[in-house]
Amino acid sequence: MSVVLILIAVAALALCLLVWLLSRLRDDSRPSSFSKPVSAAEKPVAAVNSQAQPQASLSNKELPAQADKTPEVNKDVSFRMQGERGMGGPIFGDVMCADGVYLPHVWEGDLHTSYDGRWLRTGFYDSETAHLVDRKSRRSWLISKSDAEVLDAVHWRVPRWSGETLNESGIADDAHVVMSDASFEAWLAEHVDATAQPLVALRDIWVPLECVPAEAGDLQPHLPVAPPVLREDGKTPAPNVAAPELTVERHWPASLRRLTDPLQPLRQASWALSMNGKPTGWLLDQDPAMVWRDDGQGLALYAIPDQGEDGYLRRLLVWTAEQNWQQWPQPLPADRKSWAVEHFWPDEVDSRAPLQWSGAVLLQRVQVDTADLERLHEGTSLSCVTSRTETCAGHAADGQVQLRAQPVTTFCWLRDPAQSDVWRAQSEPVMGKPLIWTLSKEARDEQGETSAWNLQWGDKHLSGSWALEHVIVKGRWAVLMPFGRAPERGGAGQIQIWDGERLQTVDLPWPVMRLCPLPALDGSMAMRVEMIALTACLDEKDWNPSTGSWRWNMHSVSSSHLSRPDWRALYQRREMAPDAQGHWRLLPRWREAKQIQHPCADGDYVWRDAVRGDALWWWGGQNERINSYWSEEECRIEGVSMTQSGLALCGTGPGACPHPAGEGWAVLEYGERRYGKPDQWKLHWLNPVEKEVRTLELAVNMPQLKGWDTQGLHWADLAPEEDDGEKRAVIAPQLVTLSMWNRSDVEPLRQGAGGLWLRKQDLRYAETLLGQDDCPWRN
Repeated sequence: MSVVLILIAVAALALCLLVWLLSRLRDDSRPSSFSKPVSAAEKPVAAVNSQAQPQASLSNKELPAQADKTPEVNKDVSFRMQGERGMGGPIFGDVMCADGVYLPHVWEGDLHTSYDGRWLRTGFYDSETAHLVDRKSRRSWLISKSDAEVLDAVHWRVPRWSGETLNESGIADDAHVVMSDASFEAWLAEHVDATAQPLVALRDIWVPLECVPAEAGDLQPHLPVAPPVLREDGKTPAPNVAAPELTVERHWPASLRRLTDPLQPLRQASWALSMNGKPTGWLLDQDPAMVWRDDGQGLALYAIPDQGEDGYLRRLLVWTAEQNWQQWPQPLPADRKSWAVEHFWPDEVDSRAPLQWSGAVLLQRVQVDTADLERLHEGTSLSCVTSRTETCAGHAADGQVQLRAQPVTTFCWLRDPAQSDVWRAQSEPVMGKPLIWTLSKEARDEQGETSAWNLQWGDKHLSGSWALEHVIVKGRWAVLMPFGRAPERGGAGQIQIWDGERLQTVDLPWPVMRLCPLPALDGSMAMRVEMIALTACLDEKDWNPSTGSWRWNMHSVSSSHLSRPDWRALYQRREMAPDAQGHWRLLPRWREAKQIQHPCADGDYVWRDAVRGDALWWWGGQNERINSYWSEEECRIEGVSMTQSGLALCGTGPGACPHPAGEGWAVLEYGERRYGKPDQWKLHWLNPVEKEVRTLELAVNMPQLKGWDTQGLHWADLAPEEDDGEKRAVIAPQLVTLSMWNRSDVEPLRQGAGGLWLRKQDLRYAETLLGQDDCPWRN
């Protein structure tokens, strides 16, 4: 038995050996291009260097290709993603090849490569044309969709790096053979309309001609003329002494391939600064905001360090004869508060100089960001906006928003070269004198914490410690924030007003996170200030961004709750302004209205119908798209209509109309969007006499109530279907008669907490509705 097992084992080993020998013989018979596909990709560098074909170039100082060291760059064809995955939508990036061929802005799903990487082709995701690139000959074709279709049919037959004809299928048929360079050139001339263009050589990369930035100019930065050097008295010129001579020379990075954006140096030129013929190690862009000190012995500008960094972040640079070169790279001390301070740059709204000397001290103007929420009037996410934005400056009679550019808070850092480590800030004048902040305590390394500052106005010191954020209103008041714990960590978040004589504390029911100036209708700064207040917190499971916040199960502000990852803070935009006596007070969110409001009317309002003896308060509405973008053409939804007679209807829009006999109000409610046909709306009659609500269904895009008389309720569609030309020309009014109301759905109202009458499904919101701090008839 053992002998039989041994024979079986020997036979098995012999069979394995035979299989191994056959596989080796089959591998040796294959073409070399299959066994080493990567080595073939290394051929084009030498092949291209030997060609005498002229190439377009923007520089006659072409640098040799640098040896790439990072693993990503060493890939033969590397797609470099920009942005993040998982954010929705397709992924885009650029393509950098090992031989320097570069394609900017390529969608990942649109990138196609040949078998050995010689040929690249982009797609048509956001363009009517695409690129076909031959890395070996350094050429590209701008192809159309029809060209791409015929190329797809022969994609596996395009030439390899060797350029020789290959028959990989074993079928003796020209249609199944990999084409040579010459045969594919003839095939392109016959089937593709596009003509070949040589790739443009930009330093050490090769780019299709269409991808070269249009603004690759050599406009040098403006260097102001230095003033004559003065004596120590600061008045008379010093003999035989001149200010240092400044010169600039175009700067190029050592390698464009290593940059995140290789074309950035062409779109935004950098210039190496030299002083008296010696390099300073700093780079300038076309507007460095350079300014000389009056005595010619000091210079300030914005520059970038020449350290091969892949970035273009400016920093303040100062040269003085006494201290030589100094820099301030950060526009703000270390801070954990949710705000940002950026370098100020003049524009069409504010043309003041970003840098200015005051004796031996430099004034560096900076600007504070604008706080923003993810929804128009409230939200759970606080963000920073550093660009110019528009905000509500007022309302028309029908409630439509009137937008104006939002003012930006600016102040100046006092940069003293003799005390470069001291942080001092200067505000705009208040009653003729600026406020001066001096850093006294750095911020703790905890979320939301900010630094503490000493505050001085002229010769007067304001007691206590203060935060740096502030708003100057019309040069008469300074809205200040005393220093304390962050509101989300239990801080009071108080607000105080300085008018040049005394401090006034504003009585607020919740802590304040941020301050923002507001515009007036004439474009100037308004006599009021917006606050971002921390008003409540809620559990993550109770948060629904598509509904009004009054539907959420909110709790009072609690640092213990907010310290947990599954709880959110709720912020509100609120305003305050001075009264006739100059005392600052919290303003209600609502405004007074005297007519029917537009469906896109913004903001809370109160309509006091004195003739019929009732009033309507509409509040809590949000943008139809539930975002922070101001729009004059998007309906406001998810509001609450409350009457002085004690009725409430939840989920309504701003449109409301009083009954002619004082028997309640007609109110509109947005239902749902229906694509391809009119949207769904509901028309309610809120009747305080019968304690009921009658409802009619409307198929309409944007209904506008026009009035209610003895004939009935008049309304019209403000946005009819686009394909109906007659409706666009003339919007015919509609009429809801009493007989139609009699046939409508009737729902009785029930009395809830506080005596408020609501529908059955809205009873659970009664306490929240009555708990609003600005209810017009709360008492």
